[in-house]
Amino acid sequence: MAIVTGAAGGIGRACAAALSRRGAVVIGADLRDRPVPGGPAITEFRRLDVTDPEAVDALVGEVAAAHEGLSILVNSTGLYPSAPLTGIGAGEWDRVLGVNLKGPHLCVAAFARALVAAGRPGTVVNISSTAAARARLGAAHYSASKAGLDMLTRSQSLELARHGIRVNAVAPGYVKVDSSVNPISAEYEDAVLSGIPLGRVGRPDDVAEAVAFLCGDAAAWITGEVLVVDGGASAGNAGLPPSGPDGRVRSPR
Repeated sequence: MAIVTGAAGGIGRACAAALSRRGAVVIGADLRDRPVPGGPAITEFRRLDVTDPEAVDALVGEVAAAHEGLSILVNSTGLYPSAPLTGIGAGEWDRVLGVNLKGPHLCVAAFARALVAAGRPGTVVNISSTAAARARLGAAHYSASKAGLDMLTRSQSLELARHGIRVNAVAPGYVKVDSSVNPISAEYEDAVLSGIPLGRVGRPDDVAEAVAFLCGDAAAWITGEVLVVDGGASAGNAGLPPSGPDGRVRSPR
């Protein structure tokens, strides 16, 4: 039994589908009322504001009471707005940090209370971003929230390990989701693609398969880790030509 937040979004839907294919009963939750058409069959879909502690506690408590096998939580809810540093007001800062950092804290805390009370082990995967370690123009609030989420993941893993609850994160690089929701110019995508050694942008399923791995028995001795899924982009700058031993740029042969 799994709870997937952000289940109406591209990565969240893919995570729900990946877990469902592996036999999990999935409860989807999102601020939107329902998944978009074409999404995976979710056993139950609930509207949830992850920044509302009472709503989070109620959802997790109801699911835990109705389904004895609750053991997986995937925190996929997130905001990725773009704004210059001087244009990020206090309200926008609080909104992004609320969804991207406060939300995963509230969800994991509620999930852990339910599992500890039941004496049941479990696993959590938080969806982070490579922006946590690599700043991006126009995304100071987003990058800060994801950097905080990486450390929150490690802290959660330390505190919950004694209860048999593993906590990890997956940090995607550039993943192409519904372009009508978050339109990206062809020029920007080409620039991103030039820095990805594996030669293509990411897909939601790339992230979902990593999430499913961390939720499975094969990852039983993994906790506190942030698994980067970015086609090798964080390994170095694949868009630069090679340089010689004297540091001068050499043309590829």
